[in-house]
Amino acid sequence: MGGLLLTPITHEYNYFGLERSNIDATKAMMAGHHVVKYDFTIDEAKAGSGGTAQLFVDDEKVAEGKISKTIPYMISLDEGINVGADHETPVSDDYKEDDNKFTGKIQKVTIENLPAKK
Repeated sequence: MGGLLLTPITHEYNYFGLERSNIDATKAMMAGHHVVKYDFTIDEAKAGSGGTAQLFVDDEKVAEGKISKTIPYMISLDEGINVGADHETPVSDDYKEDDNKFTGKIQKVTIENLPAKK
C-alpha cells in the first residue's frame, strides 16, 4: 500500500440510543479527493418510517442497508447537524465526545430533501 491512508466507510443511525443501524462498506476509501454521497429512501411517506440507506464513493455504491424506523418530526431540541465532527452526544459508541473530528478537508456539503416516491 506504500503508506496510503485508508478510511473505513460506515454509517450509523442512532434511534434515541435504543436501536442502532450500521451500514458498512466492504472496502475502505483511499486517501485523496472523493465525492461521498449518502442516500436514504423512505419506505412510506409517514413520520417515523424506516427505509433503505445507501453509501456511494465517486458514484460507486459501496454499501446498502435497512433502517427499521426513523425519529419522527425533528431530530432533537438540543443537538444540531454537524459535519466533520459530532459536537454533542456521540451518535456512535465507536468514538468519544469531543474526540471525533475529521482531520481531512471537506470542500463542500450539499443536502437535498426530495419528496418521497409514491
